[in-house]
Amino acid sequence: MTAPRGLVDHLPKPIAVITESGAIEYHNNAFDETFGNDAAQWLKEAARAVAGERGWLHGFFVDSDDLRTIDVEIEGRVYRVDRIMRVNEGESPAVALAFEDVTREREAEQAKSDFTAQIVHDLRGPLSGIQGTLEFILSADTKLDTMYSDLLQEAQRESERMMNLINEILDFSKIKSGNFTVEQEPIRVAGVLKRAVRSLQSVAARDEIFLVSAHGRDVPQIIGSVEKLTQAVINLISNSLKFTPQKGLISVGAQIERKNDLPEAIVITVTDSGMGIKADELRTIWEKYKQSGTKSLRGGGGTGLGLYIVKQIVEAHGGEISVASVEGVGTSMVLRLPVKRAA
Repeated sequence: MTAPRGLVDHLPKPIAVITESGAIEYHNNAFDETFGNDAAQWLKEAARAVAGERGWLHGFFVDSDDLRTIDVEIEGRVYRVDRIMRVNEGESPAVALAFEDVTREREAEQAKSDFTAQIVHDLRGPLSGIQGTLEFILSADTKLDTMYSDLLQEAQRESERMMNLINEILDFSKIKSGNFTVEQEPIRVAGVLKRAVRSLQSVAARDEIFLVSAHGRDVPQIIGSVEKLTQAVINLISNSLKFTPQKGLISVGAQIERKNDLPEAIVITVTDSGMGIKADELRTIWEKYKQSGTKSLRGGGGTGLGLYIVKQIVEAHGGEISVASVEGVGTSMVLRLPVKRAA
């Protein structure tokens, strides 16, 4: 290490120089006081390869970024591990790592996430009841005065918007707490598109927007979560509905991307003839709390989490999402999902 070891010895933060095999070449007093003799065992586990997967220690050697940081659970507590520098002393390569106990911080985040999830869950129940009542009244054969019918439809639209906001907050809470997981089940992409379009068909018709779906019959299955992938497509269609004028068109489709005549990926597109996105906003639309500067044609704001959550869902499926847009012409969202064979 380039810093005087006498100085590092007395730093309050645990610091150690560790090889790729988990051997400790140096450690300061704080490291010894924090981990003691147990360090040799969990470092060995951190370096061990299981079923072809290397432990977390390996990442500090293959990553070229000198500022690599990860959170690791060590003996029941959570530590933020920072790579301070690479060390070329000795026969094998080593890295200098600093350890910070962030257990309380994690527990506080989890408590906040649990509280948010509980509040959101409590709100969804009565709101679902309101939506059901409105849907029943509007679908009944009774003739309503035009004014009352318009008011009820507006109430239905706002209740739908509120439910979307609640779902976004719940998903974001799961992502922040690390509890956002994707099931590993076969997914019929054609069924996902059909379900997503059908759920918003009445909303599109109410706003006089043409919503269509097109895909081939030979679209293969992929592996993941039907529920979350459907949610991602619904989020994209809902976003298009906000910015597409009356008599506009929103098309949802799926195509197969092949390699050597074998399906390699499914490409899902949601394209609208809406207002488009400004060029300087294209890079930031996937960030949380980012909202378009273009005002929605349907009124009402949002959380700024919709597209961020879509991106998390797509990446959790091993895919990627991109956007192409021309202001005043329309926007196309493209989801590329790898085809994985079910076991």
